[in-house]
Amino acid sequence: MILPQAEEYQALFSISLKQVLETLNHPDTREGLTTGRYTAEKTFGTHQVYVYYYRTLPLHGQEDETYAIVDFIGYAEV
Repeated sequence: MILPQAEEYQALFSISLKQVLETLNHPDTREGLTTGRYTAEKTFGTHQVYVYYYRTLPLHGQEDETYAIVDFIGYAEV
């Protein structure tokens, strides 16, 4: 789930959904923050994508499943 403000940043920086999912699923760097929010970073050629997200458990699902609620999507030139 991508929150509306994160969708605006995604559109502003022209970051594809594929890059967002790749950053979440196979990050170069992943950190947990004391605020309960997590960060994931991944480099794609000449730019780096940052995703700030919260993790939540599904109401119905497997024991090892989690969902990400994306709060921010950022972009930086490398």
